[in-house]
Amino acid sequence: MSDRSVLQLARCGMHRGLGWGWDRGAMRGRWGVAALVAFVVLGAGLAQTSPGHDLLQRAGLFEAPTSYTELAFSTPDGLPGDLVSKRASIPVSFGIHNASGAAQSYEWSIVLTANGHSKVSASGGVTVPAQGQAAVDKVVKASCNGGRLQVAVRLTAPAQSIDFWMDCP
Repeated sequence: MSDRSVLQLARCGMHRGLGWGWDRGAMRGRWGVAALVAFVVLGAGLAQTSPGHDLLQRAGLFEAPTSYTELAFSTPDGLPGDLVSKRASIPVSFGIHNASGAAQSYEWSIVLTANGHSKVSASGGVTVPAQGQAAVDKVVKASCNGGRLQVAVRLTAPAQSIDFWMDCP
């Protein structure tokens, strides 16, 4: 093999008997890929921080998670339909689900309405942890003579309510 051939093989990275060796052009490409991967990993890590969320939100690439409150009767199929007597006790069970990233305090009330007259029969407060639920079980005394009775559960903030109707004797 001539000196010129050895020089050409050395430039290509091929050394006699050793196979492919180190090639600066190939390594430059590998470093570029490694730098790109490091940049992506660093960017993904930054995006998980509060300043990263702010930056992504300003760029229109991130939307803050929606927070809301769910209010529902614990057993909607078991709600009474008829008041058994003119004066009776009514069990009221409901749940509050806090679908937000922070604990929330809720003020609630149970309001009975019959013949156009409303009365708060029970009220209270409960603190629900982030992404948590709370159950409230109360028995309220009702009286009505003919017509219908509305039993409503109300939250003060956020203003929400659920209700059911009962027939009076």
